[in-house]
Amino acid sequence: MRHAGNGVLWYAMRTPGVRHQQGSVYIVALLTLTVLGILATAIGWSALVQAQQAQRREVRWRLESLAQSGVTYATWERRYNGRRLPFTHTLSLSEGTVQIRAEKDPAYGDNAMKVTTTATSRGESITRTRIVDGTPQRRAPFEFALYVGRALVVPPGSQITVKGDVHTAGLLSVLTGGNLQVEGAVISLGRISGSVAQTLYREPFSSIGTHSIVTLPELRMKATQLRVGATHLPFGLSLSDGSIYYVQGDLRIGGTLQGRAIVVVEGNLYILSNLDYRDEDTLFVFVVGGNIQVPSGRRVRSILVDQGGTVQLGDNTHIVGGVIAMGSASFGTNVVIEHDPRVNANLFQQEARAEEIDDDGVRPVEIDDDDETISPFWGP
Repeated sequence: MRHAGNGVLWYAMRTPGVRHQQGSVYIVALLTLTVLGILATAIGWSALVQAQQAQRREVRWRLESLAQSGVTYATWERRYNGRRLPFTHTLSLSEGTVQIRAEKDPAYGDNAMKVTTTATSRGESITRTRIVDGTPQRRAPFEFALYVGRALVVPPGSQITVKGDVHTAGLLSVLTGGNLQVEGAVISLGRISGSVAQTLYREPFSSIGTHSIVTLPELRMKATQLRVGATHLPFGLSLSDGSIYYVQGDLRIGGTLQGRAIVVVEGNLYILSNLDYRDEDTLFVFVVGGNIQVPSGRRVRSILVDQGGTVQLGDNTHIVGGVIAMGSASFGTNVVIEHDPRVNANLFQQEARAEEIDDDGVRPVEIDDDDETISPFWGP
């Protein structure tokens, strides 16, 4: 009870209903905060679990990749270098280490080889066993992203990135200030020196068979189209599958390519502009008797084969297919070369039956789809 200013007494009372409503608000707020805290904890725990699972998946993927690298190395050593069985080896790669043991396994055949690999990365390990074919073979040049028939020297300032394997038939030297990054293996008949980084392994003093590279006279005998003199094709070229387009002179070309074909150039090959495929079924091989020149900034989708001249790749060039330089090669800065995995071991083994060249310079080729000596022109 309080006394008012005018002498009147009055009661100030708070009703029980008001107190009950305020208490309910406090309880609801407390419950809301509790629920939000529980949700935040659950979300944080879920994020932590997902991060740990992602990390485990990454480590697992890394270990599986390392283990497969060991199998690839053992297969290479046995099949291409003729290493005697059994043998053991340790690969020290940027992602971890791989312990390898390769031995015969007659249960699966006379040439069967059992490869056991133990991969270790970031404190974790896995062991994998694979049965592979150990039959001795000779690797062909076109199986490489970059093949150089002489010495390969990377000058100062050059940055070469090769997505695939590299082989040189002579010295492989990266001079001070140069850099060679290989997403694959590095193989050389000579010594390997300088800043060479590879994701698989390096094999100095290993030879490669060159018997599979067909000669220009052989290709001329199978030509389906013959062009005499210098040829200028600024808008590209469209050919039927299995065609052999033969140029007796220099060829200047740019634009879009379509079909699965071989273009033979007796003289020099000049890339005028970007050379691209019209679709993913297209696959072109350029076989050149003279020099191949790719100016700076060009992107070329094709396999470039030089029979003995010089392959010149300018600054910021990008080759998607592969470069086979039976002679020498020179590189500018920021050069990227990618291997086309569609190329198989029978690239130049087509045995097409040809008729005589007609008056238009076109020699029709009869192809029997059931004849296996014709179809393995390209990879799968």
